[in-house]
Amino acid sequence: MPLRLLLSFLLVAIISACGSRNKEPGIIESLSKVKEYAENIEEKTKNATSRWEERKAKGDTIAIPYKDLQAYLPAIGGYEMPEGPKGSQMNTPGLGNWSQTEQQYTSGEKRVGVSIMDYNGAEQTFMGLTAMYGMGMSMEDDDKKMGPADLGIKGVSAYETIYKKDKRAELSLVVGDRFIINMSSNGDNDPGFLSGIAKDMDLGKLAEK
Repeated sequence: MPLRLLLSFLLVAIISACGSRNKEPGIIESLSKVKEYAENIEEKTKNATSRWEERKAKGDTIAIPYKDLQAYLPAIGGYEMPEGPKGSQMNTPGLGNWSQTEQQYTSGEKRVGVSIMDYNGAEQTFMGLTAMYGMGMSMEDDDKKMGPADLGIKGVSAYETIYKKDKRAELSLVVGDRFIINMSSNGDNDPGFLSGIAKDMDLGKLAEK
């Protein structure tokens, strides 16, 4: 994703945050932050590119088969899996290859969804998105609170959205500048719920790939 497009997203987010009447410490308050965040993105993009070059030098340029990704899906205490995991692999000329797996979990009326994507073969396509996840931007309004979440795991960046008026939450993880994990809950908006599930996954092993 081109840097200028990332900056466009930043501007929209910053303007929205500036318009909020319920600011708290840590929320972006000025357009002067654009340069700082752009530099952060650039640094993270360079780091991601460096890791990609290391993998490429080893001949590791293809995404893990989706069946193998399923081994990293979590087990969630008190939740059932009504159906087995689903998955797919894509190879698109000009964009590269990636694989994905997902699992749905249920507990009464509660729902949790977890998906894992390996974009190792499409690094250029997803690099900008992963840099945005890891740059630390936060914002809040009457409906939701969004910001980074520290899982304390090396090589893992996390971004959390907590909805205030519904019992919903979302957690997006970038692991090892190679994997994107998206988690969602419907029926539980406890800030620690999805983070706890993520910590039970073997993220350290994924981050080392």
